[in-house]
Amino acid sequence: MMTKTRVTAAVTGLLLVLTACGGGGDDEKASQAISDSIMKEQKTAGSTDVFQMKQEEADCIGDGFVNEIGTDKLKEYGFLTKDLKTADKLTDVKMSTEDARSAANTLFDCADVQKMMTDSMGDLDPKTKACLQKVMTEDALRDLFTKMFSGKQDEAGQDLIAPMMKCTTGAQQ
Repeated sequence: MMTKTRVTAAVTGLLLVLTACGGGGDDEKASQAISDSIMKEQKTAGSTDVFQMKQEEADCIGDGFVNEIGTDKLKEYGFLTKDLKTADKLTDVKMSTEDARSAANTLFDCADVQKMMTDSMGDLDPKTKACLQKVMTEDALRDLFTKMFSGKQDEAGQDLIAPMMKCTTGAQQ
């Protein structure tokens, strides 16, 4: 049960770090607001235990989101606000599948998400860790974040969390 909590916290933590952003009237301000927000968010209680991004990774994500999705669309989705404030309801962000895929790809291009997810699991017995590594492939994690950015959190959780739970309950693959 503890591992399920860690898995859920890891996924939620990363999504909150990535969605706790503001936006501005131009691309440079929007990109900087996203980067600054990622760095600020990971300093809040709990985030530092799950994910640690370097400034360069945060800058890359900010630039990538703006370049791949666009400032106007990020505002439209509620990911960015006009005055660079954090979105009130981060779970309400629902991008088109194409834009969600772009966001997930940017995330993976800029940071080692797979390592962050694995590291967030803490100390596990070797059998459980090996099972989780088989389940948490880059493709599976990209799909997870694409669905989460698309507003399909329940579906995302079912697709990856259930197999991960099998690993942690002794039904290793």
